[in-house]
Amino acid sequence: MSLRRPSATLWLAALAAAAATSALAQPATPPADFAVCTACHEVKPGGVSLGPTLFGVAGRKAGTVADYDYSPAMKAWGMSWTPENLAAFILDPAKTVPGNKMDYSGAADAATAKAIADYLATLKP
Repeated sequence: MSLRRPSATLWLAALAAAAATSALAQPATPPADFAVCTACHEVKPGGVSLGPTLFGVAGRKAGTVADYDYSPAMKAWGMSWTPENLAAFILDPAKTVPGNKMDYSGAADAATAKAIADYLATLKP
């Protein structure tokens, strides 16, 4: 019986596909300032605690996570979470969505808000 070895091209293609899949499954390392968010938010699919899950938040329409009771203001806002409005909301939630119920006064500065928003963009399937 003869065993055939896969060609080097097939082997490298399989290795590259496995590496790409592995890279997609691993979100970026959160910035240190993200720790405050985890007091109320999960970062896994379907996780709801005091706040809605942040998994998949980038691109999602605000106020739409099932099983979470959003404020009327957040439901009415009607925007999807872009990198820009995520950063604006993290910097100043009360200004971005007046009447929201998140008990967080905002990030210390725009750079911190952007770093958190950039991290949130990695939390996706």
